[in-house]
Amino acid sequence: MNSWLVHALAVMLVFCCRDALSCPKRCTCHFSAKTTEVVCPDAGLSHFPGEGLPSNTTSLTIQFTNLSVLTSQHLTAIPLLEELHLPGNKLSSLPADLLKGLHYLHTIDLTDNELRELPAHVFHHAPLLNLVLKDNRISSVHPDWLPNNSNITWLDLSGNHLIKFPVAQLQSLSQLKVLHLSQNKLEELPVGSFDAHPALERLHADLNKIQSLDVKTFSRSGNLTHIFLQKNRLDHLPPTVFQGLKRLEYIDLSDNRLQFLSPGTLDINTSWVELTFNPWHCDAKIEYLWRKLTMESLQSEPKCAAPENLKDRVIATLTRKEMGLPE
Repeated sequence: MNSWLVHALAVMLVFCCRDALSCPKRCTCHFSAKTTEVVCPDAGLSHFPGEGLPSNTTSLTIQFTNLSVLTSQHLTAIPLLEELHLPGNKLSSLPADLLKGLHYLHTIDLTDNELRELPAHVFHHAPLLNLVLKDNRISSVHPDWLPNNSNITWLDLSGNHLIKFPVAQLQSLSQLKVLHLSQNKLEELPVGSFDAHPALERLHADLNKIQSLDVKTFSRSGNLTHIFLQKNRLDHLPPTVFQGLKRLEYIDLSDNRLQFLSPGTLDINTSWVELTFNPWHCDAKIEYLWRKLTMESLQSEPKCAAPENLKDRVIATLTRKEMGLPE
């Protein structure tokens, strides 16, 4: 090997290694044999930290900065990227080709930005498993955000402005296991909402305006283990709404408008049911709930809201006479 070739290889090696071990200003870099993690938490940062960004970056976090523009050109410089975390920035839009060429990207977190509308195909170009759009200003979901063969397992749309459950828009997510819709403005969960998601295990629909559930709401959701419906406006439940959910481990129905439960409602496989902060009316209609609390030890201590003489009494401590039932 002649001296010129040796010199050329040496120069290439120096530049390669220098790039792989460089780090942008205002950022911290962590290098290991298999990963390169870059974290940029500087509030003074207002543009993408491309200068000095290692080309072998596998995880990039830019958080709580003034970053307002992100393009595909920024990200094509780091083609090995697996995780992209961008919480607490000033992003109000994203280009349709943002993730083009990112063949290893499985997680993107856009929590607490200023996103209102996103273009079609914006999440088509990467094999995403986890998509977090929490705490933005999104009022509707476009059916073409994700490809028909999407492998998304975790979708977080909580803290947005959704009024209607995006049934049709989420049809392609057959692998979905965790769905966060908390803190929106949903008024109902239409029949068929979860039919396209047979793998769904956790549903977070708390802090909405849901007034009722149809008897068939969860009829095809046999894999559900956790249901969060607290802080809605539920004033009644169909007696068989949870039946058939054999894997159910926990339900939160606290802080709704329930006054009693129809017999059969809680004939399920778990005792972990949160029922507090409902306006329970402790007369004869409360007998079913009273029996569940006293005989099956439900892990909750709901209290009476009425009648006045029983207000704030723990339901499980009531006597049959106090509920107006024969001894």
